[in-house]
Amino acid sequence: MKELFWEKEEDLNKIDWIKKYNQTCEKWINETPDRISLLYSYFEINEHKLFVEEICRKIGVELSGTGLEIGCGPGILSNSVLKIYKNIDLIYLLEKVPKTYLLKKKIADYNKTSVKLISVIGDFNYLKLPNNSLDFVLDFDAIHHSENFELTFKEISRVLKPGGKLLCFDRGQPDSISKKQIEYLLNIEYSKSYKIENGINPNKKFTRRMNGEKEPYLKDWNMVGKKYNLNCEVYIFHRKSLKNFVRSAYGLLIPFAIKRLIKKGLNITTHYQLILNYFFINNIGGIKVFNLEHTPKSKKSPTGKMIFLYTKGY
Repeated sequence: MKELFWEKEEDLNKIDWIKKYNQTCEKWINETPDRISLLYSYFEINEHKLFVEEICRKIGVELSGTGLEIGCGPGILSNSVLKIYKNIDLIYLLEKVPKTYLLKKKIADYNKTSVKLISVIGDFNYLKLPNNSLDFVLDFDAIHHSENFELTFKEISRVLKPGGKLLCFDRGQPDSISKKQIEYLLNIEYSKSYKIENGINPNKKFTRRMNGEKEPYLKDWNMVGKKYNLNCEVYIFHRKSLKNFVRSAYGLLIPFAIKRLIKKGLNITTHYQLILNYFFINNIGGIKVFNLEHTPKSKKSPTGKMIFLYTKGY
């Protein structure tokens, strides 16, 4: 797999959070491809492909030509996409952590996709690609980490061709939830097992905020898309069950102040469209809801996902 550097590796390796993730890459490289995929995406490789395939089929997206995956980690999403769409010529795998190359190569060699992938080390807010040069851009839980939402979208819009697609497997919080709950979510500390898996000292405090997490509202995704000529469609995929219904209802109906008082479910938030879906209302308030049919083997795999599909205007 060819490797490009849009930034100097020696400079990147001086950054504390990159040092941490470089260490994680060195640890993960000894794992099997399925284990690497599970650690990164919470799906084994084939399970991830089936998950992505169902979503892409139901929302009717077609991908071909040349693409870019931003904040790609080991490139799990791109590998799934290459198995689903046969008319893709090339995907750039963009990541800021230099030692992700080892993981990208291992996953690509396993999937026999190396010929259609180029590893790039750089920043997704400064894409060193010509204007109108890409047919699609992919995001798997990367954009919500952006320090500058507007700049990220401005750059993506710049490099997309008119009619090009931005497909995000990401998340946007309901516009109705309070800033206090957002602050709570960002200050959640990771478990000891997570810290150990990711090369973090288990005895030191490490919160979601410290890990670069952000919690943009749904309105943020919509507004910034409009500003940069990206027409947005929003979908939620979820697996229907009594347990998931009760959890969703709790997240929607119980105020955060009450959750804090009883110390239960402080991290649960719900878009009201999920509740309405149980009553066969599937398209309201700018969000279309689909039932997620595929059931993966791993209990770590998510039972739902928010999808943003943007199309650049002409």
